[in-house]
Amino acid sequence: MGCNSQKQSKSEKHQPKGDQKQNLHHNHEAVKSKPIKNQEGQPKENQNLQSQPNVQKKVGELFQLENQQIYRNKKFQSDYFITEDKISNQSHQGKLFIVEHKVTGQKRIAKVIKNVLTDHQLQEYIQYIQSIKKLDHPNIIKLLDVYNDENHIYLVKEYCEGGNLIQRLQNEASDLNKTHIAFTIQQLLTAVCFIHAQNLVHKNIQTKNIFLAQKETYFSKISGHEEIFYNHQDLNTEISYRAPETFSNLYKWQASADIWSIGIVLYELLLGVHPFKEKYKNLTLENIKENKFKNLSDYKLLEQEAKSLITLMLNQDERARPSAKECLQHDFFKSIKQSSLKVTGALLRAKNFKRNNELKMILISLMIEYLLPKEERDKIATSFNKIDTDFDGRISKKELIKLYQENLGNDNLGRKEVEGIFKKFDLNEDQYLGFNEFLIATCDKKKLLSDENIRIFFNKLDQDCSRQISANELKVYFVKTKLTDNEWIELMKLGDSKEQNNKLSYDELVELLKENE
Repeated sequence: MGCNSQKQSKSEKHQPKGDQKQNLHHNHEAVKSKPIKNQEGQPKENQNLQSQPNVQKKVGELFQLENQQIYRNKKFQSDYFITEDKISNQSHQGKLFIVEHKVTGQKRIAKVIKNVLTDHQLQEYIQYIQSIKKLDHPNIIKLLDVYNDENHIYLVKEYCEGGNLIQRLQNEASDLNKTHIAFTIQQLLTAVCFIHAQNLVHKNIQTKNIFLAQKETYFSKISGHEEIFYNHQDLNTEISYRAPETFSNLYKWQASADIWSIGIVLYELLLGVHPFKEKYKNLTLENIKENKFKNLSDYKLLEQEAKSLITLMLNQDERARPSAKECLQHDFFKSIKQSSLKVTGALLRAKNFKRNNELKMILISLMIEYLLPKEERDKIATSFNKIDTDFDGRISKKELIKLYQENLGNDNLGRKEVEGIFKKFDLNEDQYLGFNEFLIATCDKKKLLSDENIRIFFNKLDQDCSRQISANELKVYFVKTKLTDNEWIELMKLGDSKEQNNKLSYDELVELLKENE
């Protein structure tokens, strides 16, 4: 939980507490801290790490979200305060709480689930959760931390102050218009399109798992994917959003089942009622299998585009349903005005940023994960979605060049700018900018790297309260790292400018992060 686990005034000093040292991850080997010296007896130059292509590739893999550790091998209560119950919409699988991180002060949602898994099942579940961390998309709720104890599993997720879609429907049903609905479904389809591109199926799409980022907006995010494994793929607790074919004992989940679920959400948003749900499950199941719509007379009064899309999505023949990407091309979404996107200050920040230190890039990535304000993240997400015109959840050079051409009117200059941005921020070198890379490129570094944020971040990393950050303390934030102990030491030396002990003091961290900013 870092040294300042309880809230302190800014004037309180950071006191060492050596007896509080915690080994968070027993499976990580301790990293030795003896400096590597050259012939003159001085530490090697920092540039040595950056001149080794093989090491550079290993460092680049740290930016892949599935390689960033999500499991915390300690007590949930050591990191979070429970501030209040999330009274409405409690999950059938557990209780929801609004929590606050003790060091960063960030507000989150914690789902507390009864732990009924065997040790083997728990390990499989943690591996599954780690694998879905790669779902790096603006319209997918971010899963941040996972804890467990003998009785419970704790899933800590991004907080959405707008509540879920059920709450919005209950409070503002009369205010929903076609454009709001089309925008919500478009975002849902965009997220699902990305999930399907990862060869995954959500399996749990329903209105209670769709959240609004802010109270005043319709910027939507989907959750619930982290529950599927825990259910052992048995969703009988809520059948009303399931496609008819999923009730077969031999059925293997396909992407088309998600399309059916989204069709139900669309029907619900347009007409205010679920198309199939009855008081008793057997009647609901009968309606689903026979495709018997409730409120059929109201359904017939819908505009042709809406009826057409619903008919396609709720086709009994799963093979005839369109893909998420095909749905996004439907005429129903023409009501959404595509506003032009200017080359904003965010892209100018990407252009002007100097990437000259891999350790700095890693630290900024972690700071964004834990300290970037939600409002800024959501604003950047809106820009990301507008640039991502093919809905694959990543930005290609072609898409970014098109944006620059529209704003600069200079093809050669646009290509040059984009090549420079990709060289700096395509951290895993896959020729695309994922959402996390786009956040690193475009967030306001001056605000992120404020003195207060750096102090909070230092306290979070300094787990043993030694007033220094070691390679071992940084290493626990990653899994599957291929860096050797010596390579981790070389990485730490990129910021070890004063004491030359392969660790970062607070002053060294400040100097490293604020260099060229």
